[in-house]
Amino acid sequence: MNTRHPGTFCLASLLSCAAALSSTARADTDACTVLTQAQVGAATGVPVSAGKHVTPTFVKTCTWTASGSSDVKFVTLYLQTAAAYDGGKQMAREMAAAGATMTPAAVGDDGYYFVAGSQVGLLVKKGDISFKVTVYATLPVARKEAMELTLAQAALAKL
Repeated sequence: MNTRHPGTFCLASLLSCAAALSSTARADTDACTVLTQAQVGAATGVPVSAGKHVTPTFVKTCTWTASGSSDVKFVTLYLQTAAAYDGGKQMAREMAAAGATMTPAAVGDDGYYFVAGSQVGLLVKKGDISFKVTVYATLPVARKEAMELTLAQAALAKL
């Protein structure tokens, strides 16, 4: 656990629980095919590697790693069902009462930024699918939110 940013643990817990609710968004969708390397690089303003899965058999999460030294470290996209989104949103509301924040985002059918400490993630629902996009960076929350919104809009165009 990151002791400098205890909210990071809360965000990780929220996302893990949401993942436990459902491990699939659409059975045929590979997260690494939803956003391109160029889209991620353009949104973050830094070159990134090609997207990679955390494990070869779980294709619902994709990670793009920033090249060189930059405030941006990596970007993740996690696909899930709308039901998982709904469960995660309820848990986020409960965690917001304990110090994290939820801010509505005008994207998809429903979206919100979940901020815990200096970490932020944008969660989006559209129809029967949802996803979370997160920019892991040493940047102000507002800058990360803007990058995540750009990436979410690109993802929605593909899903």
